[in-house]
Amino acid sequence: MQLPKEIVRVSQRPGGIELYFPPLRAPGIAAMLGLFGVVCMVLPLLAASSLLAAGGSAVHGLLAIALVGSFVAPFPVFGAVFVALAVYLLANSLTVTVSPSAIRTVRRVFGMCLRRREIKCRDVAAIEDRIAAKYQSLFSAEPQFRLIARHATQPRYDVVVAETLAGEAMMAQVQGLIAGHAGLDARQA
Repeated sequence: MQLPKEIVRVSQRPGGIELYFPPLRAPGIAAMLGLFGVVCMVLPLLAASSLLAAGGSAVHGLLAIALVGSFVAPFPVFGAVFVALAVYLLANSLTVTVSPSAIRTVRRVFGMCLRRREIKCRDVAAIEDRIAAKYQSLFSAEPQFRLIARHATQPRYDVVVAETLAGEAMMAQVQGLIAGHAGLDARQA
């Protein structure tokens, strides 16, 4: 099975491989999150502006704004969080370098390094697959997977080594690539 270049690009490196998960690999999901966020921000503003325009007595208008505001005020905040999450999903990339000694990852947002991680291959208990909730779509029959290199003794050192893998076949292929180049046996993949 050929891996789609818009999801993951695999290249050989001296002593291992590099997997590059480029930005814009989940545009549909990011667009839906962004649209939901914009709606969450705009609707309460429209409701508040209509209350102000309705007029009435000053006391009545202020009371209506206070009551509606206390229930509606959190929505723009949630909307801003969803828009920020959508921008992150569009702008982040993940580079994974796998060698027989270690698995190294670099997460970038807008090309700037956000986080570097490394796990020694001898410390990897398993390359575990997970269905990633943030990448699921109602319009797709196949689940989106991510792979995590599980540390044998300390879970806080677990490392995400692949994401946005559409379906079990793609997930198994990338899992086998990583396990093979890291020198892990089939029981650990």
